[in-house]
This record gives sequence, structure tokens and C-alpha cells, in this order.
Amino acid sequence: MGIKQKVAVGKRGRFIRVVPLQLENTFMTPSSNKTRSCVRVALAMLVMLILLISTPAHAQAPRKVKMTLPVVALTTAPVYLAEAKGYFAQEGLSVELNVTGGGGPDIKALIAGDVDFTYTASDQVILPWQEGKRLVMVMGVIPRALINWAMHKDVAQAKGITEKSPLADKLKALRGLTIGSTQPGSLTANLAAYTLRKAGLVPQQDANVIPIGSGLTWLAALEQRKVDVALMSPPLPDTAVARGFAILLIDNARGEDPALAEFLQQVFVTRPDVIQKDPELVRKLVRALLRANQWALAAKPEEIADALQTSMGATPRDALMTGIKATVPAYSRDGRITERALKAAVDVMEVAGILKKRPMLADVATNDFLPK
Repeated sequence: MGIKQKVAVGKRGRFIRVVPLQLENTFMTPSSNKTRSCVRVALAMLVMLILLISTPAHAQAPRKVKMTLPVVALTTAPVYLAEAKGYFAQEGLSVELNVTGGGGPDIKALIAGDVDFTYTASDQVILPWQEGKRLVMVMGVIPRALINWAMHKDVAQAKGITEKSPLADKLKALRGLTIGSTQPGSLTANLAAYTLRKAGLVPQQDANVIPIGSGLTWLAALEQRKVDVALMSPPLPDTAVARGFAILLIDNARGEDPALAEFLQQVFVTRPDVIQKDPELVRKLVRALLRANQWALAAKPEEIADALQTSMGATPRDALMTGIKATVPAYSRDGRITERALKAAVDVMEVAGILKKRPMLADVATNDFLPK
């Protein structure tokens, strides 16, 4: 045998080392120039083969994907966790995020084709559908209402309300107040209208709902009494409480309103043409987000807070930890979108007076892109 083959492991990984043994004696005679030339060619090809086998292929550049988010909050944290834990990168993707400051602009960018994906609230898909603009929810990320209400301490004192007051008393106390939502038409605005009507109050008549944005502007509006109470996903309400100027009025994250116990809140969405053109891209993104959810459900709160340091580093650590403990248990483990969760979301929109017709699950969602 003229060639001995060995498998070895080096710093660059597993490779094959080929060692010529008595090559000249095997393939040629001293008098054969033609044979010598053939051997040289064979040897050169052999060296090229060794280099191809032993040298790792250059990794392809990650595919760039554009996505919108309504706000930076723990309800949108699965996207940031998928980035921080490298799940997008492992799917060969580089995700560019654009935060729009509330629901509405995020979905408009998707409809316009400026982005191909958004991670948003389910009502932002249902409202365009009833106007004939079909979008598809391909993963249910959070199947429980996590929008909490924070009330300024001075207002709570004047109304005689504490965090331990019955929910019915808290709802009655909303009469005459100014309520802050993120954007007109956002989930926070729709939930505000739903809650007021549930309390027997008429929005913009018995209580005003105004947009105040998100992040620091949301906090400033509540702290400076531009609004009396405001809705938002954790950790902003928890931050307001931690800073000492607010109480947590309604804690939906912990199920204070039983009607919202199963509620299709956060979903991952794309357009039908994207699904038709590139279904594998949809699967990759869904797979990364699902891995982020499953990692968070198994991780310690401290580990989650560390992973979110880059995206939510401005949030006080104690408020972030409080929000994580309240919201992460609501993350979906399997990503499935259920009829019951969709019904709860549709009910809220109907009570809020913004729904003209009710969709079926197949009209606005599919579970086909979830791992089998």
C-alpha cells in the first residue's frame, strides 16, 4: 500500500492527514519520465485535496433581516435574548431592529414592505385584516396579557386606592383621570378603552386616553403628572414604583384581571408574500425566538438580567428583576397560537369598540412554522 491515511485533531478541528510512503518506488521506474510526470501531477492533486480537506471553509456572511418592535420592554425581550444568546447568528442571520415607540408604526412598516417581519401585539394584525390587509402571525410568543397600570401616588392617595384595593374599586377610580398609552391604536390604548368600558365608563368622555410614548418619556409623563395613570409592559411600571412616585394599580402580569389570563399578546408576524418567497427564513427566525423563550424559562432571573444588560441597562436592577419574575413565566414554551388566546384578544377589541368583524384563526395565524 503506497498511501497511509490518518485522522487527527488540531486547533482548526478534525482533518485528514495523508502520508506518502515509498511513493516513488510504487508508481515509477527510474527510466520512465512519463511516469515521473504523472506522479508529479498526482502528487500535486493530492496536496490540493489535503488543503481542501484540512482548511475550514470560509463562513458565509450572515443574511441581514429587518424587523420592527413597538417598544423595548420585557414583552419584547425574547428578541433581545435571541440576539444576546447568539440564536439568530446560529441560524446565519443578522437582525436589524427598529423600535417605533408603540404599536402602529411597527405594523405600517411591515405592510409597506420597509421590513419583512415585526414582533408586536396581536391586535396590530387583526385591525389591518378587517381592512383587507392580510398579515400572518407565525408564532405566539406571549399568550397572556402583560400590560400593567401604574398610578401616580398623589392620585392614588386622593382616590383612596392602594395596590391591595379590590379590582372593582380600582376601575371605578379611573373616572375623571387622564390615562397615558404609548401610541393611538396601540395595544395599550386598546386595553385602556377596554378597561374603561368594563368599568362602565366612556373613553374620552369619562376619562381621557392620550399618547405619551414609551421609555423615558413614559416615565417622565407619569412622574410629572402629565397623566394620572399609565399603561405599559414591565419593567417601566415597576421602575416607576421603584423610583417612589407610583403604585402598581393593575398587575395583569400576575393575573389580576382574570379575563386576561389567556390572551394573545405578543406575536411574531410577517406578510404572505414573504412566506411564499422564503419559508425557510421564517422557520429560522421562529426557531431562534422559540429557543430564546425556552432558555429564559429555564434560566435564573439573574442570568436573564445579565443577558438583557445591553438592551435594558438603563433600567434599575431591582425593577428589572421584579419585571423578569412577573413576565418570563408567561413566555410560551411551544409558540403555538390557540383559538382561546385569539378569542380573548378579539373580545378585548370588541369591548373597546374598535372591531368590525371577528377573524377565525386561519384568517390571521398559522402554526405551520413551529418545530414539529
